[in-house]
Amino acid sequence: MKIFIPMESKQTLGGGWTWIRTFTKFSKDWATITHNQEEKHDLCLIAGVTQTSRETIIREKENKIPIVLRIDNIPRNSRNRNTGTSRLYDFAQWADLVVYQSSWAKRYIMPFIKKDGPVIINGADETIFRPEGEKIRKDGEPQYLYSRFNRDETKRWELAWYQYILIQRKNPNAHLWIVGNFSFEHLEYNFDFFQGERYKYWGIIDNPELLAQIYRSADYLMYTYWNDACSQTLIECLLCGIEPIYYELSGGAKEIKESFEKYGREYLMATRMCKEYKEALEGVIR
Repeated sequence: MKIFIPMESKQTLGGGWTWIRTFTKFSKDWATITHNQEEKHDLCLIAGVTQTSRETIIREKENKIPIVLRIDNIPRNSRNRNTGTSRLYDFAQWADLVVYQSSWAKRYIMPFIKKDGPVIINGADETIFRPEGEKIRKDGEPQYLYSRFNRDETKRWELAWYQYILIQRKNPNAHLWIVGNFSFEHLEYNFDFFQGERYKYWGIIDNPELLAQIYRSADYLMYTYWNDACSQTLIECLLCGIEPIYYELSGGAKEIKESFEKYGREYLMATRMCKEYKEALEGVIR
């Protein structure tokens, strides 16, 4: 099976890019992936509506190539030049199959796009994100972690910031690792901490192996995300053995948590995810 995955976005971090990298690695036994539309292919798989253009998908439709759309959330127009929701709706109408990343995403988005489809929860690369492996020496006891890839306000850094201030007041030995994209002002002014709170900023990490080392070395993930359809950060941390502190089980977090508790680590692995995608994609081109 030759699959064309459009990848026109310059963004190389975050859930969509991570998913493409993981899917390519774990589907190699049954699929060949190309990002070149000129190459002959059997199917077009849209990993995210913000990663391709309307023109690219129209061309696929004109060439009668089956289209599969992977959906996690409704992209906000304020972050996508006022084209996020219109692209989502149009791509969904053109798609032969829509795949939702969580049951929450399906309940939220299906009334808008009016297209049914299966739910396939994301999986992470279990060869990288695992409890066993090299660790980093902790800077405190316990070691807390906050991680995000972008500055999206729904990741709610301010909630983690406030909660960590309270933690430090009760336990001066605690320490916080911060990973991800933050403004210059955050870096310049100590992330707004004002009582000598103990923390280390790791910066933006594009090395999955280093990220896994950090994850498996920490004691607690401060999970503050709001309505994230299927958080890759949460899945990777669970696979690494870190215990999440859930400040709210919104979005797909409840589904991820319950699947992990019921089925174990295997359910959050890329092997399971790609097996389900194989069955879904074969049904489209059959």
